[in-house]
Amino acid sequence: MVLGKAIDRFNYWYFSYTILSNVYFLEPAERWACNVLLLFLLSLVFYTSYVYLPGHSLMMLHFFKYLLGMETEAEVTVVT
Repeated sequence: MVLGKAIDRFNYWYFSYTILSNVYFLEPAERWACNVLLLFLLSLVFYTSYVYLPGHSLMMLHFFKYLLGMETEAEVTVVT
């Protein structure tokens, strides 16, 4: 039941991504290559930001954890 809802949500977000990015008109092999390239570039951005800006990356991680309710206000690190 929960897995079915998760799969439906993933399918919805993937369909939205294909429509908004105009990837839907590509052939399946071209779509796959485009998705792999996008994932590669995103992973490269996240990796380099973690390596070259570790303090900023950790501060952003705490901020998003606070926004999602996974961290309280008292636990958020304030950098001055």
